[in-house]
Amino acid sequence: MPKTLSFSFQQLVKWPRFPVDADKYARGVVGVMTGSGRSPGAAVLSVLGALNAGAGFVRYCGTPAATPALLVRAPSVTVGPGRVGAWVAGCGWDEAETQANQERWQQVTSSGVPVVVDAGALPLALDGVPAGSLLTPHAGELARLLGVPRADVAAAPHECALEAARRCGAVVLLKGHRQFVAVPAGPVTEIQAGSPWLARAGSGDVLAGVAGTLLAQTGDPETAGLLAAGLQAWVSTQTVGPYPPDRLAECLPEFVGRL
Repeated sequence: MPKTLSFSFQQLVKWPRFPVDADKYARGVVGVMTGSGRSPGAAVLSVLGALNAGAGFVRYCGTPAATPALLVRAPSVTVGPGRVGAWVAGCGWDEAETQANQERWQQVTSSGVPVVVDAGALPLALDGVPAGSLLTPHAGELARLLGVPRADVAAAPHECALEAARRCGAVVLLKGHRQFVAVPAGPVTEIQAGSPWLARAGSGDVLAGVAGTLLAQTGDPETAGLLAAGLQAWVSTQTVGPYPPDRLAECLPEFVGRL
């Protein structure tokens, strides 16, 4: 049985802070490789998560199908490649686009910077990820990653998260009502639960974007996972809803400001 710690909302005081003269690059440059023709909204949601968590600079390198809607909601985003401190990859990828996903994955991992690996990119993580990366599966994705029934993950989520962390050599954030962050050598940390209203399509895309900002800012995948999931859960308990994920993402700056 792995040692399990707890992470409460009070620990969000560990949120990164910057001097008044910090420039946009110092505040975190996030590359976003998300969305597809089938799921362009995932690109918008992941970018909103990154921006509203306080990224200094966001570069969008995903599907052109998402770009018009993305720039309406987030006009500060730069479209196209460039220097980044961390990537967010996989949200909204179409599993049928096998070759395209391989090419996207190669583009992301060849940069050598850490990656928040979500959704459609998770199967590729078994082949190895850059040092300092963070995987963000839900229970079903974690079960497929490990090749076990979903019921096994439900019965022992902390143990399954730790096993995935060891296999992939990366920190794992298991999403859900009960959320766990596992590092390969242990321990496993359970995050205080948020509102049940977080169980909505798109919440994980926002979470990946938030984690991408924190990974770019701190370079620490465990901290990024804990703070990203903790912030989203806290905001969900304090904001009268039910807000859809894009609206909830727009509430993030108020709460980051309180920290």
